[in-house]
Amino acid sequence: MSSTSTTDVPSELRSLWRTRPVRTPDDAKIAGVCGGFGRRYGVDPVLFRIAFVIAALWGGAGVFLYALLWLLLRSAGDEASKGEALIGKGQASGSKVTAVALVVVVILSAPTFGGSGASFFVGAGFLMAMLAGWYGLHRRTPVPPAGWAEVSAVRPPSERAGAPGSAWTSREPGSGPSAPYGPPVPPSWDPLGAAPFAWDLPDPGVAPAPGPAPARRRSRLTKVTLGVALIAVAVAVGLSTLGGMTWLDSTRIAAIALAVVAGGLLIGAATRRGHGLLVVAGPLAGFVLLASLVQVPEGGWEGTGDRTLQITEPAQLDTPVNHEIGSVTVDMRELELDRDRSYSIANNAGEVRVLLPAGISVDSTCNADIGSVDCPDSARVDPSDPVLSLYVYNGIGSITVTR
Repeated sequence: MSSTSTTDVPSELRSLWRTRPVRTPDDAKIAGVCGGFGRRYGVDPVLFRIAFVIAALWGGAGVFLYALLWLLLRSAGDEASKGEALIGKGQASGSKVTAVALVVVVILSAPTFGGSGASFFVGAGFLMAMLAGWYGLHRRTPVPPAGWAEVSAVRPPSERAGAPGSAWTSREPGSGPSAPYGPPVPPSWDPLGAAPFAWDLPDPGVAPAPGPAPARRRSRLTKVTLGVALIAVAVAVGLSTLGGMTWLDSTRIAAIALAVVAGGLLIGAATRRGHGLLVVAGPLAGFVLLASLVQVPEGGWEGTGDRTLQITEPAQLDTPVNHEIGSVTVDMRELELDRDRSYSIANNAGEVRVLLPAGISVDSTCNADIGSVDCPDSARVDPSDPVLSLYVYNGIGSITVTR
């Protein structure tokens, strides 16, 4: 008999949250979020810190996600996270003022982590890429590593961080005054309990337990690859700003860094090393993908938001409209042509409206990738009149040309 198993995404997500990292104050730069992820998934915490910094700089998603994880992940030893403690579901170390401040940061950064326009999609792409990276790390390491139970165990209030005489190591059962399993039990070599001062000695003839295995030497592939990527980015930025290579924009520079990281992943796949590069490759790939989807028209973007133009002189037709996101309204109802003229309007997303004079001869061409088009047929009022050649393009949205 054979059985076929399929990936149960809801079950995996429940398992991801059940075995989620805990913040580690003993390995913290800010709140121990990156240290907890590093211990839970066996990845150098420095890589997570780099990913959060990059996501914070490119769109601001790193600030939102770090504050949210700080609020939702409990600290090692605590019975609840700061968010749970704030609503009365358990106790957490630290002040409630910090939890309230984190809630404010999450609320303020949630709708603004990407700003507007293309930067919004960049921030959203980083956020989705980091969440997808977390899901990928869980699929690679669904079972917590050895020693994780001790790190994530809930400790009594007297042993938690910040309490008087607190310690991060848990006591053995029966070793304290509030031992959960009753009084200490004498060892087999002293059944009468005559020498309690020597109970910590091993039984006669029992070999001592072997010491811990030597730590495996960490691979330098990840650090070397990230170093080469940073050098490549620095050289590309220098060539763009100082060398006059304006074609090296942010998208191409990120693609160069992604190519270096991809090379490191290929080497790591052959040598079974460099798994930490996945944390950096995900946000980089998301940024490059989203940035490549936003087509920049020739001449560059003129901005975002609603834009209204009133054209009354023929010379104004020499300047085309290149807009990014928002509605565009061009009013030509007071225009009188002196000769044959052409005019183009390009918008990336939003509504485009063109108002034409009643008695003008027009040769119009309208095209929208996604959206409705209401464009009059080309018509010549008088064969001797000059003709306006109108070209209107819209990526996402409607086009309306009326007289």
